[in-house]
Amino acid sequence: MKKYKFLLFDADYTLLDFDADMNAAFEANYKHMGLDKQLPYSHEILLKYEEFNNKWWDKFEKNECTQPELFVGRFADFINHYGFSCDPVLLDDSYFSFLGKYGHCLNGALEMIKKLSGNYDIYIVTNAKASLQKLRLENSGLLPYIKDYFISETIGFAKPSEKYFNYVFEQISLTDRAEAIIIGDKLSSDILGAVNAGIDSIWYNPSHFPNPENIPSTYEVDSFEKIMEILG
Repeated sequence: MKKYKFLLFDADYTLLDFDADMNAAFEANYKHMGLDKQLPYSHEILLKYEEFNNKWWDKFEKNECTQPELFVGRFADFINHYGFSCDPVLLDDSYFSFLGKYGHCLNGALEMIKKLSGNYDIYIVTNAKASLQKLRLENSGLLPYIKDYFISETIGFAKPSEKYFNYVFEQISLTDRAEAIIIGDKLSSDILGAVNAGIDSIWYNPSHFPNPENIPSTYEVDSFEKIMEILG
């Protein structure tokens, strides 16, 4: 088994329970902004927002839009779909204020990081809004066990860009890329990013999603226990 020194963990859906945070923040914001008076809140409304959100994140990772365009564009599409009377910029700003109150870890994630921190230098690599992600990481309880975190908005490049990883490697003084491995859930950013950066990867895939583009990962696992088996 190859011995690594540097572990690069993705944040959302790998360590942080973004669904729990988003669901709570979206519903609270929906009501705070008075949209429930135009259309009562329902789970179907949340699913429609997620559809637009995922579409815009895919565009961002393909370098087809900027992050500010992503944040406002998803809410503009959402508002247009339902015909709401609301400013998408204000809706986006308010949403982030609610989302920053949370930072739930996935079940078992904090315990795994605690154990691994005794043997590895752990870093978090994430595409997110910097001010928000800092708050969520602070709320998560993860920070005492990691060396640092790198947020795309502050760097100017995002996963899967090689420029993003080159910046990270310079900051952590990584000279031998064989000593690093990224652990993440998303093929298009984490695993493709590992390919672009020339490092190993663990695709954390608990839902057993397919890999239609055959993006190669070094390992594929569906549980934290299997991550621990690989890293020890």
